[in-house]
Amino acid sequence: MVELTESFLLESEGLDKDHQQLADILNEIMQMIDDGNAGECKRLVPKFIQAAKAHFAKEEAFLVKIGYPNVKKHKDHHRGLNDKMDHMLEFGRMAEENELARENLRKELLFFLMDDVITTDLEFKKYIEDNTVSRNG
Repeated sequence: MVELTESFLLESEGLDKDHQQLADILNEIMQMIDDGNAGECKRLVPKFIQAAKAHFAKEEAFLVKIGYPNVKKHKDHHRGLNDKMDHMLEFGRMAEENELARENLRKELLFFLMDDVITTDLEFKKYIEDNTVSRNG
């Protein structure tokens, strides 16, 4: 199970809520696989992707609003994750019948969440702290 500890919070209520939602869906997918219900991946993986895309749009708009100087770099990083989304969708479609697809889906989901939440988003945490009065992002 993936747990987002306090050290991964951005102190932006909207973004932190999105990250938790992504972690919750990821955990639900993992649980379905563990419980032998991998067929649910056909429904849950698109839900995860939809939530991730909505989060990216919200996050990018928030970063523009607060004047974050590396918005383009962050947007480019999000675009780079699109290929990962395509792979996750394919693995989700195959998960019920294919053990390798289930294993790869787990890896891709974990990498995706860790790469977005832990690696790249923490790069702008200090900027948010230093440059926002409202924490409603």
